[in-house]
Amino acid sequence: MKRVLITLIFLFSLIWNTFNLFAQEKEEKLFLTGYIKNLHEFSFIDQLEQLQWTTFLHNRLNFKYAPSETITARLEFRNRFFYGDNVKNIPRFSDIISRDNGWINLSLKLIDNSNVVFNIAIDRALINYNKENWDITLGRQRVNWGKNLVWNPNDIFNTYNFLDFDYEERPGSDALRIQYYTSDFSKIELAAKKGKNKNDFIVATLYEFNKWSYDLQLLTGIYQKDWVLGAGWAGNLKNVGFKGEASYFVPYENTDTSENVLSASLSVDYGFKNGLYINGSVVYNSITNDFSRGIENLLFADITAKNLIPFKYAGFLQLSKEFSPIFLATISTIYSPTNHSVIFIPSFRYSIATNWELDFTGQSFFELKEYQTLGNSFFTRLRWSF
Repeated sequence: MKRVLITLIFLFSLIWNTFNLFAQEKEEKLFLTGYIKNLHEFSFIDQLEQLQWTTFLHNRLNFKYAPSETITARLEFRNRFFYGDNVKNIPRFSDIISRDNGWINLSLKLIDNSNVVFNIAIDRALINYNKENWDITLGRQRVNWGKNLVWNPNDIFNTYNFLDFDYEERPGSDALRIQYYTSDFSKIELAAKKGKNKNDFIVATLYEFNKWSYDLQLLTGIYQKDWVLGAGWAGNLKNVGFKGEASYFVPYENTDTSENVLSASLSVDYGFKNGLYINGSVVYNSITNDFSRGIENLLFADITAKNLIPFKYAGFLQLSKEFSPIFLATISTIYSPTNHSVIFIPSFRYSIATNWELDFTGQSFFELKEYQTLGNSFFTRLRWSF
């Protein structure tokens, strides 16, 4: 393990020094940002004697090259090192964390054994052209069409898991995205994505505009084996933020198992003068998948725009308070009437110094119908950004 850590530090130092030398020659054209995070997870079901731990070292490097005012190229990747009980005890753990659903597999396992997993994954590799009213991007990118904080039925290209709090950048897609701005507040967008499998493709168009002080959007296209039609909005009811989105999926091939699917969510949020922020959201799925593994395994679930959570109904409530510019506390809860399932998520963030942050996050899973504690996980994370 020590040799691996020394190797990681050496590789990072080599990349950093090489970049600095090259950046001096390409002043204001080549940029590097990123971070190093050290996350420790402690988990148990309902007794501390069951305590397990896992260490996760995460380094992200974001390279950006801008040779002109109209052309930009980006290459961003994650270097992730796992050690501990999750590696030993979760079946196919290395396959889960290194999963790449893109057209090209850009995930590489350098070390994979029963004790340690070291993975490098490229989640952004793109070229962007931006001039006047045109914005065209080709490559692995994030096509973000969602409006809400937690559940996004309109986010058909890059559905993400809210419980994966350590992945702020969220997944990308191998896609072509063309945006044309018809005015300062409206645009027409066309995007196409290709995945590994024959049916893993998405082609859709979106029209975004502003009306009645609301940002509105309409979308339609092909989502894998379905036609999709969707709409979303973001605005205010007086001083209360009000957002919503819905997508309706219709199979274009009729089979015994095919059926229409409606996925919809609403959210409201409000910020008080004393620094308290409240956000509430509800989601509806017309169909749900059988999720026999239990809600405590939602972090590793295959979340899609058609099935954002394995319940027909669910609600979310978040309270956030900024006690000072360097200290933020957040409490979030997800509830579903199915078995009265509850997820409790407290979080505390403290800024130690410039570019240094310390976080404490918990995730506890319960089914109140049988009064079962399904699992508890607590995370400590130290982050340095550069």
